Amino acid sequence: MELARLRPEFNFNIPNYDIYKTDRIPQNNPHALGGGTAVLIKKSIPHYYIPTPKFHFVEATTISLNLVNQDPFTITSIYIPPYTDLTLFTIDLETLIQLGPNPIICGDFSAQHQIWGSPINTTRGKELVRFAQAVGIEILAPASPTRFGYNSATILDLALIKDFILPYEITSLSELYSDHNPIKLTFKLKFSTPHDKITSNTDWGKFQNYLRNQVEYKPYRISNEMDIEEAVRNFEKNLQEAHRFATKIVKKSTSTYIHPNIKNLIKTRNKTKKDWQTLRNPSIKTELNRIEKLIKKLEKESRQKDKTEELEILNPENGTLWTKAKIMRRKAQKIPALKGEFKLALSDPDKAETIAVSLEKQFSLNNLSHSETEEEVNESTNNFSPPINNNYQNDNINSIQPSEVIKIIKKLNIKKACGRDGITNKMIKNIPCTMVFALTEIINNIFNFNYFPNAWKTAVVVPILKPGKDPTTPENYRPISLLSTLSKITENFILDKLNEHLIGNKILCPEQFGFRKSLTTNHQLLRVVEYITSGFDRGECTAAVFLDIQKAFDRVWKQGLIHKLIMYKTPPNLVQLLNSYLDDRKCVVRIGNSSSESKTMNAGIPQGGKISPVLYSIYVNDIPTTHKTLLGMYADDTTILARNKNPKYTAAAINQYLEKLDDWFVKWKIALNVSKTEAVYFAKGEKKHKPVIKIKNKIIPWSQQAKYLGIILDNKLTWQSHISSIKTKFRNATRKLYPLIARDSDMKRKYKILIYTAILRPIITYGCPIWGSAAKSNINKLEVLENNIIRQICKAGWYMRNEDIRKTIKLRSLKDFIKKISVNFYNNIENIDNVAIQQIDKYTPNIKSKRPRKILL
Repeated sequence: MELARLRPEFNFNIPNYDIYKTDRIPQNNPHALGGGTAVLIKKSIPHYYIPTPKFHFVEATTISLNLVNQDPFTITSIYIPPYTDLTLFTIDLETLIQLGPNPIICGDFSAQHQIWGSPINTTRGKELVRFAQAVGIEILAPASPTRFGYNSATILDLALIKDFILPYEITSLSELYSDHNPIKLTFKLKFSTPHDKITSNTDWGKFQNYLRNQVEYKPYRISNEMDIEEAVRNFEKNLQEAHRFATKIVKKSTSTYIHPNIKNLIKTRNKTKKDWQTLRNPSIKTELNRIEKLIKKLEKESRQKDKTEELEILNPENGTLWTKAKIMRRKAQKIPALKGEFKLALSDPDKAETIAVSLEKQFSLNNLSHSETEEEVNESTNNFSPPINNNYQNDNINSIQPSEVIKIIKKLNIKKACGRDGITNKMIKNIPCTMVFALTEIINNIFNFNYFPNAWKTAVVVPILKPGKDPTTPENYRPISLLSTLSKITENFILDKLNEHLIGNKILCPEQFGFRKSLTTNHQLLRVVEYITSGFDRGECTAAVFLDIQKAFDRVWKQGLIHKLIMYKTPPNLVQLLNSYLDDRKCVVRIGNSSSESKTMNAGIPQGGKISPVLYSIYVNDIPTTHKTLLGMYADDTTILARNKNPKYTAAAINQYLEKLDDWFVKWKIALNVSKTEAVYFAKGEKKHKPVIKIKNKIIPWSQQAKYLGIILDNKLTWQSHISSIKTKFRNATRKLYPLIARDSDMKRKYKILIYTAILRPIITYGCPIWGSAAKSNINKLEVLENNIIRQICKAGWYMRNEDIRKTIKLRSLKDFIKKISVNFYNNIENIDNVAIQQIDKYTPNIKSKRPRKILL
């Protein structure tokens, strides 16, 4: 189809259809205000988009159809603007023909020739006939005109086919309100596709009865690791069979409801249009215009009514409100053609394989070597004596009870996606007691034999594009791993045993705040900001380096991690179980309904695993520290700070530490991304001569600001940059949710306020105990944001005061809310058992100081 007026910034959606469009670039026509070409295709038809080459004379959008038991087709929607060259357009046509086999090129060619029924032969028409004869193309045209002017009728809309033997039928339809008729081109072939909208309905009572009556529970006779694998397979098989037995496939109607009155008017409109095209009577044209205006009016009223009904039924209690808000905030994007090693990946299977190959390289060790450390690790791991498998209780690991498994199952979120086995959280929450006993026995035998089943080691990876990155590069996709639910349940118990050892022996360094009980990003930010601002009070300047560790979780040296577990005197049976957990990990990339071949993860810890964050903390736990610098870590987000009145001493402390840290990185095969590492020199006044800081003999340039744990720290800690960033994020989020909270939205006011307090306000208040002491002028900017959105929600007139509005809806002012959060935050600090937190200066807030506790005044 051609898009005559649609501008690039506007998109449209049709249920159950994929839409591919190429927007017009107005370089050849500066007066063009929109337009282009598009292809609409049912989602159920196997296809993929072919990227549009650069054309000089035509506009086109191309897809490839891959029907089962049929040769592939290449379908192109084309438009040749009248102002382009009358003969050179054939160069672009030749390119389109070569995009794929069995090409079908349809659209407005702006060409006339008597061969296809036009009244005259134009230059472009003659050239198209010459080109078709030269390359063996067949030109298809309907028998009746396709374009009607005020005093003319001609055939401009054609189809070109090459190497086609299928019978076809092409007709011009007197439908829609346009000077061009839609063209219907039908090829007669047999193929079947899945139903557009298939959903399933599971009878959970039937599911439970099947597992009670059809699956006989007998204690497993497990004597080795292969028996565990067999028990896991049988357990999964029973759940899958029960689910199939209790589930009915329901086909939903894919047709869009159209009011009968509108349907009748459309039929009348089409008949009137046909009469006008035949008779050219002005009175018929007037009637046609009247009917079209009436159709548009009724369609607008119908859409408004549907929208009102949809908004009125949204409710936070049944989850419909949050589901709608989530859909509006996160719109799924199709993955375009990817740049593979040797060719473009166009189809979903090729895209999945291309990203899988990229991930296989990503999950590999960094090319760093330190012979002494490698020898030490090899000796440690090779000399490790695994425990005897037949009596795991000797190592103080008590057997798991069914009640503990049930407690974990009750906490499962039924909305989470399942792993490769297709076993959902809802299936697990509906298993009867006998299946709980069976699962408990499997978990106990996993601890008994210190063996983690291979069936649970393959992750399904769903690639998500990183913000602001090139979508055609495979490396720019973040892998979101979906692991087996059964694996996660088991990991909970492994994590309990590991934490018991780590906490009981106080092994983890206090500077690491990531995934630690009672510790958040705000606590680490507080350490950093207090260190800088206390230096301001003493007249000291602070140099800070924010390190960017390359693929931190994905390139953990597994053997080195096992060595460290041994060095921290982790119970041997737990070491062996964790070694089994990490060994022979695989991943499969899934795009749409297509999956790649499984790829081995030669390094790294499983993303999405319950144990992974703690394992990473153990791996970096022996990071060096010095008394001259402050180290802050939250998972892999690492910063180093040093302060002194003399910049030379500050630089010396940082550089000495970075040299020490670089040696440690090499020992443990951790790579630093120097180009993304930032340095900021925090000082009250301007410093013309700043010291030089180097990593790997590369000078790190000083930045005016750096982002750490989601907060922008500028070099004077005025918080202006961060507050500007908040405003941008808030406005972007508000735009996405605007249909729900707009003045003319029919959703209940209390739900609009709930969207603000639950979704929008947290964007403003994140980290507020740290930056809440900013200047009043900066805080006022955020208050303006809140006031604007509240006035919009409440449909307030210009004469209404903000204080009166907040009082009416019982909403705290933003300043009061920020202060309440900050008071609770600082009151709870005293209860946190962490040395690094307790070392933060305790002081009385001062109105003239920039320190964070000023917010408490």
